[in-house]
Amino acid sequence: MVRRAALPGLIVVLAVLPLVAPPVVIIYTTDLLIFTLFALSLNLVVGYGGMLSMGHAAFFATGGYTAGLLVTHLGVAMLPALLAGPVVAAAVALVIGFFCVRLTHAYFIMLTLAFGQLIYTVFWKWHSATGGDDGLTGIMPHPLLVSQSAYYMFVLVIVLACAWALYRIGRSPFGSALLAIKDNPRRAAFLGIDVRRTQLAAFTVAGTFAGIAGVLQAFYQRGMFPTSAHWLLSADGFVAVCIGGANYFFGPVVGAVLLKLLQILGPRVTEYWLFILGAFILFVALVRPAGLLSFIRRQA
Repeated sequence: MVRRAALPGLIVVLAVLPLVAPPVVIIYTTDLLIFTLFALSLNLVVGYGGMLSMGHAAFFATGGYTAGLLVTHLGVAMLPALLAGPVVAAAVALVIGFFCVRLTHAYFIMLTLAFGQLIYTVFWKWHSATGGDDGLTGIMPHPLLVSQSAYYMFVLVIVLACAWALYRIGRSPFGSALLAIKDNPRRAAFLGIDVRRTQLAAFTVAGTFAGIAGVLQAFYQRGMFPTSAHWLLSADGFVAVCIGGANYFFGPVVGAVLLKLLQILGPRVTEYWLFILGAFILFVALVRPAGLLSFIRRQA
């Protein structure tokens, strides 16, 4: 009963947060929600598919830059830009995934990293379109969403809807096929599952949701910057997935919250906060490699 009431209770708390919390809390929570969606999208590839992607940030940035370019250069309204971002991110994920899923293990990791850095370089060097290392600024949301609290509620609704969609995908026959491939690709192929096509579909779907997170980020910070495509953001997402537990749907949520709290509060407490972060990751890896949720849950 307590577990069933926890999720609705959390949603209620998040919904009333703008009424009781100071603006700085709303700002940090908005950023946390966007990062949580990014981590959840990555977990579809890592947790369900067993594929470690180090280029997932490329789809996050593609979605954000697509929306930003449409708004700033073509004068497109927020809603069409919001829809176009994930579509382009999905197309990029489909192309990259077509090559990546043909490889496994270390070669898959290397190829996703290489493609991710290629996209990062495009955003970094294409000054005339993306602004280069100065970033693409002036990405303004709809006038009704300009205030911090209004945009926070908008992000909350989108993230909850995407989280529900990802949950249903994970519980669907498609999610079961992914888990079968993760467990034993040869056995899955023997059972009639098209391994490469299923992996490519998962890669594309994950890229789509990462693109949604990227679009939300673009309008949240009123701009996009090349660091959003860097492999370090992919690494942050992977750390969040592993801390919480890749075998649990809510694992990335727990990991994202803890990682963001450490990144926000750590520098204020000590200049050695990265050492604390490293020690915490080491503790999880050695003591609870299945993630922190494995302390309280026995099943995915």
